[in-house]
Amino acid sequence: MIIRWKPPQAGWYKVNIDGSARFSLGLLFTGAIFRNSRVFFVAAFTKSVGWGYPLEAELASILHAILFAFDRGWHSLWVESDFTLAIHTF
Repeated sequence: MIIRWKPPQAGWYKVNIDGSARFSLGLLFTGAIFRNSRVFFVAAFTKSVGWGYPLEAELASILHAILFAFDRGWHSLWVESDFTLAIHTF
Protein backbone atom coordinates (compact mmCIF):
# COMPACT_ATOMS: atom_id res chain seq x y z
CA MET A 1 0.00 0.00 0.00
CA ILE A 2 1.35 3.41 -0.95
CA ILE A 3 0.33 6.28 1.30
CA ARG A 4 0.85 9.80 0.01
CA TRP A 5 0.54 13.13 1.75
CA LYS A 6 -2.22 15.23 0.19
CA PRO A 7 -2.33 19.02 0.44
CA PRO A 8 -5.42 20.70 1.87
CA GLN A 9 -7.86 22.49 -0.40
CA ALA A 10 -7.38 26.18 -1.21
CA GLY A 11 -7.70 28.45 1.82
CA TRP A 12 -7.05 25.64 4.30
CA TYR A 13 -4.07 24.67 6.42
CA LYS A 14 -3.01 21.13 7.16
CA VAL A 15 -1.26 20.15 10.36
CA ASN A 16 0.47 16.82 10.87
CA ILE A 17 0.81 16.15 14.57
CA ASP A 18 2.49 13.58 16.73
CA GLY A 19 2.67 12.99 20.43
CA SER A 20 5.05 10.77 22.29
CA ALA A 21 5.35 9.37 25.78
CA ARG A 22 8.52 7.98 27.21
CA PHE A 23 7.47 4.47 28.26
CA SER A 24 3.86 3.57 29.08
CA LEU A 25 3.53 6.31 31.69
CA GLY A 26 6.15 8.93 31.11
CA LEU A 27 7.22 12.35 30.01
CA LEU A 28 4.96 13.65 27.22
CA PHE A 29 6.03 15.58 24.13
CA THR A 30 3.98 17.10 21.34
CA GLY A 31 4.90 18.28 17.88
CA ALA A 32 3.26 19.63 14.77
CA ILE A 33 4.08 20.91 11.30
CA PHE A 34 1.76 23.20 9.36
CA ARG A 35 1.52 23.57 5.57
CA ASN A 36 -0.78 25.65 3.41
CA SER A 37 -2.71 24.60 0.31
CA ARG A 38 0.31 25.46 -1.86
CA VAL A 39 2.28 22.87 0.17
CA PHE A 40 4.52 25.54 1.72
CA PHE A 41 5.79 25.09 5.25
CA VAL A 42 4.24 27.83 7.42
CA ALA A 43 5.02 26.84 11.03
CA ALA A 44 6.00 24.08 13.44
CA PHE A 45 6.34 23.51 17.15
CA THR A 46 7.51 20.99 19.72
CA LYS A 47 6.63 21.10 23.37
CA SER A 48 7.02 19.12 26.57
CA VAL A 49 3.64 18.86 28.31
CA GLY A 50 4.24 16.93 31.53
CA TRP A 51 3.64 13.29 32.40
CA GLY A 52 1.03 10.84 31.15
CA TYR A 53 0.15 8.13 28.67
CA PRO A 54 0.61 7.98 24.86
CA LEU A 55 -3.05 8.82 24.13
CA GLU A 56 -2.75 11.92 26.31
CA ALA A 57 0.34 12.99 24.36
CA GLU A 58 -1.52 12.68 21.06
CA LEU A 59 -4.57 14.53 22.39
CA ALA A 60 -2.34 17.29 23.75
CA SER A 61 -0.73 17.58 20.30
CA ILE A 62 -4.12 18.03 18.66
CA LEU A 63 -5.25 20.62 21.19
CA HIS A 64 -2.00 22.60 21.01
CA ALA A 65 -2.13 22.52 17.19
CA ILE A 66 -5.70 23.84 17.12
CA LEU A 67 -4.88 26.63 19.58
CA PHE A 68 -1.67 27.47 17.69
CA ALA A 69 -3.60 27.73 14.41
CA PHE A 70 -6.46 29.77 15.83
CA ASP A 71 -4.02 32.22 17.44
CA ARG A 72 -2.75 32.91 13.91
CA GLY A 73 -6.20 33.23 12.36
CA TRP A 74 -6.06 29.87 10.58
CA HIS A 75 -9.64 28.73 11.17
CA SER A 76 -9.85 26.22 8.30
CA LEU A 77 -7.65 23.45 9.65
CA TRP A 78 -7.21 19.83 8.60
CA VAL A 79 -5.65 17.78 11.43
CA GLU A 80 -3.80 14.60 10.50
CA SER A 81 -2.50 12.04 12.99
CA ASP A 82 -1.35 8.42 12.94
CA PHE A 83 -3.26 7.68 16.16
CA THR A 84 -6.82 6.84 15.06
CA LEU A 85 -8.23 6.73 18.60
CA ALA A 86 -7.08 10.31 19.24
CA ILE A 87 -8.78 11.57 16.07
CA HIS A 88 -12.02 9.71 16.90
CA THR A 89 -12.01 11.26 20.38
CA PHE A 90 -12.82 14.59 18.75
